[in-house]
Amino acid sequence: MQDINGQSVNVSIIGASGYTGAELLRLLSLHPLANIVAVTSRQFKGKVVKEVFPHLSKMKFENLTFENYEKEKIAEKSDVVFLCLPHKTAYPIVKELYETKKELKIIDFSADFRFKSWEIYEKTYRVNHTAKELFGKVAYGLPEINRNEIKRKNIIANPGCYPTSVILGLYPAKSAGLIDTSFPIIADSKSGATGAGRKSTLDFTFCEVNESLRAYAMEGHRHAPEIAEKLELRSVRFTPHLVPMNRGILSTIYFSTKSSREELIEIYKKYYKNEYFIRLKENPPKTSDVTGTNFCDIYVTKDENTGLGIVISVIDNIGKGASGQAIQNMNIICGFPENLGLDFPGNWI
Repeated sequence: MQDINGQSVNVSIIGASGYTGAELLRLLSLHPLANIVAVTSRQFKGKVVKEVFPHLSKMKFENLTFENYEKEKIAEKSDVVFLCLPHKTAYPIVKELYETKKELKIIDFSADFRFKSWEIYEKTYRVNHTAKELFGKVAYGLPEINRNEIKRKNIIANPGCYPTSVILGLYPAKSAGLIDTSFPIIADSKSGATGAGRKSTLDFTFCEVNESLRAYAMEGHRHAPEIAEKLELRSVRFTPHLVPMNRGILSTIYFSTKSSREELIEIYKKYYKNEYFIRLKENPPKTSDVTGTNFCDIYVTKDENTGLGIVISVIDNIGKGASGQAIQNMNIICGFPENLGLDFPGNWI
């Protein structure tokens, strides 16, 4: 693998026909140093990219053919592999790719390696993990809080979309000790339908989603332990909602604090002053502000009547919440500028 002054990196995408795979293809078509050498899909084996995704016609990878996954072939021809697979199906592939080629850079979209220990993963996802020995070789791929470790590791666990919005929204206040943790922290998050993946189930048909808003996983969502672990909190009251839009996440986060609004704002400015993909806002941001981008827009304030700090954090769930962040991680581990291939405005309307 070459650095920024050398040749492009060879990239493969496993599970490339879902929403995150399609977004990776779109974003990597804009990346000057990424050369996609393989895309896999059981459903669309033998079809070319532009047949499955007409919006990618005339892009540089339009004639790439979807193929079956073969570990030796993928490992041999790739410098970086993106795994766009659900939990439980990803860790066996991560394990066999790692054992086939130790120097391979693997960026895993699933939840299979997001926790510090396999015990917490098994408790949260109720799955017997058979690649336990790899947990010490994995970095949690949220660059704004974990950049140095990402640089050192070959396996990157791409964060969940909800956790990305909530962790980035709370991290400066938590790291500065401004949150009174004797009171509950509440994260109310709303996501577009792409967050559920590209699958055909009744709950995500047009008539079930359109003109409706609903909360789900009220008794506990699997992303709550991920948020709590990365923020070093005992627990977070996290409530997800499905909203009738394609993409985007808006998280409204409440926490008890003795700091003033001005103090909170200064802490956020100080912490994020050198972070390209964090944009601090003077007014509450909208999901449309970040659609199609890798940006996270954050607004922080305080309700003096209740003593609650309030943060609004918005991301594109398949941008900064998935594929965009994965490319940001690729840039870090390859020694590229962090915003390479990601430096463009959103789709506003």
